[in-house]
Amino acid sequence: MSTILLGVDASARSEDAVALARRLALAGSADVIVAAVAARARDEAATTAARMRRLLTDVAPDRIRMRILAADTPARGLRELAEAEAATVIVVGSTHTEQLGRVRPGSTAEQLVCGAPCAVALAPHGYRLHPDEQIRRVGAAYDGSPESRGALVAADASARAFAASLDVVTVVPEELYATSRPSDGDLAPRAIEAEIRRDLDEVVGALANAGGVVLEGRPWHALGEYSAQLDLLFAGSRGYGPLHTVIAGATSGPLMQHARCPVIVLPRGADTAFSDLFERALRVSHNQTAPDPGGSKGRRAMQWR
Repeated sequence: MSTILLGVDASARSEDAVALARRLALAGSADVIVAAVAARARDEAATTAARMRRLLTDVAPDRIRMRILAADTPARGLRELAEAEAATVIVVGSTHTEQLGRVRPGSTAEQLVCGAPCAVALAPHGYRLHPDEQIRRVGAAYDGSPESRGALVAADASARAFAASLDVVTVVPEELYATSRPSDGDLAPRAIEAEIRRDLDEVVGALANAGGVVLEGRPWHALGEYSAQLDLLFAGSRGYGPLHTVIAGATSGPLMQHARCPVIVLPRGADTAFSDLFERALRVSHNQTAPDPGGSKGRRAMQWR
């Protein structure tokens, strides 16, 4: 059974996180753990968790549990609980100082994405204000790396569960042209860009209801701007570190601070577990083409992170 771990406190950002966790829960059959961390005031934390639980409207009561944790920091408590419960995703809210509609990790979220054992989902500030808006457009940040391929698998499963379209988004980094030399031969920028586009076409061609998007510029900035057109954006974590651990890199880290829709960052190898959130919904669409984001063999992938 999949589990959504919802980290809450008494702030409005937790209501944003509840709104995102509720949408994920309603699209599948995962259990939801509403978790509050309290070093001392456990009664106050329990009251907060109970209030947030009541906001999970339409989620069956028998699918919701509450946990009050004792830990020196919320991030540590949530990480330990995620490991103990084999959580599929940890959902938290953004710092309340950011503009409405933007994602910006607070201290807890920033610590979570540097070492979480599962996917981390961040709800943008003010997400609670639009509880019934449908998820119609899902994006996957794709650069050919194993981490981005995992994010694409999870994004495709989510798009099918929400009956949404899928944008597979690749960025041609501006550094590609800034550092090129005429003597580069087959590594010339235009040749590499053409290879990137061919790879994207091949990946998109293996997916149902998907389209490819090629942007140029700094990857995190281009993705952040494009996220204004999306309802949900998936990205892979940096390609090193312990297996199944989220490590925010040079793209996924800044992206979480500038995105304009919810962002879900996945560690390596977590794509299958995340897709299991929507197992029931995906049974209905099991005849749709499954993603084969492996792409062509031996291609030269552009690394963002």
